[in-house]
Amino acid sequence: MNELPIVKEYENRIVDILSCEDITEYFDEMLQIGARIISGALSPEGKHELADRIRKSVYFLPNESTQDMLRHVAYLHLMVRLTDSREFYTEFLAYVDGMRIDERYRFFLLMQARYLSYQKPYIITLESDRLFHKIYKRSRDFYRGRIGDLGSFIKLKDRRANQTIILTQQYLTDTHRETHITNLIAQEIMVSMCQNTFIINTNDLLPVANVVPLFGIEGHNSMQYLANANNVYVRGLSVPYFQCDDRMPSEDEMHIILSTIREVRPEYIISCGDHAITASIAAKIVPVIPGYQIAPTDDPQVIRENLLNYRRMIEEKRFWQIRFRVQEAKK
Repeated sequence: MNELPIVKEYENRIVDILSCEDITEYFDEMLQIGARIISGALSPEGKHELADRIRKSVYFLPNESTQDMLRHVAYLHLMVRLTDSREFYTEFLAYVDGMRIDERYRFFLLMQARYLSYQKPYIITLESDRLFHKIYKRSRDFYRGRIGDLGSFIKLKDRRANQTIILTQQYLTDTHRETHITNLIAQEIMVSMCQNTFIINTNDLLPVANVVPLFGIEGHNSMQYLANANNVYVRGLSVPYFQCDDRMPSEDEMHIILSTIREVRPEYIISCGDHAITASIAAKIVPVIPGYQIAPTDDPQVIRENLLNYRRMIEEKRFWQIRFRVQEAKK
């Protein structure tokens, strides 16, 4: 099948958008174009042909204005989606790192990069991984600064030995992997560890509140009926629950969560999901254990043994080991 006519059609429209004065006026059309291309309108060969044609037709000059930067980052993001290129992925992250842009928008772009790396892990290189974590730490420090003074780390003797908190970035149904793992951990904490737990859905897996126009944006699903829920049921057990609204990441919502953590004074927190801003900041208050280290599989016995091991570390005040492992997870 000859794809050249449709490739040329996409090329002409995309080049027009990337050359316009105000790219934000074409936000909806960009989403539609991206969705059609990625969903199968073009074969892999057609995507590469389109990418090559766009690359030869679009130019970016130094000393870019805000509109120039928006066009440039949209171009780089599209090229990653079309080519699955390591070079374009690294260039995209390098550009996001250097953009003169509000940190909220930078974090949005970083989470779009994370989605790309989840879908196409083969595009990750040592350099792109370094850039990703450099930007993540910058975003974490931005939100930490916006929240203000968190107070001192709560010592073990001042924390409640019978209380834990689970932070998750997304909570759907038990058929959803992360939700399933969250539920298994909650069950083992309550049944095997005889501790209380509190699930907080930070609802910030792929934020969409601060958007930059791209040819395709990924958000995440949220169970709206849980927005006002005080409890969820896990294998017949009622577990206290709180869900942030769809404005996350928001320093106001984060402040509520962190204030709750300080008030509840849990012995420890388990964070389900990587590169979670709220969990990273909460580690300044109590120990935060990465969920994948507690539940590398969905085997209840493994989860139980890991919980016992980490609780022993906490009771023996070997905080440095937990902090080191949390940092390693975020490199």
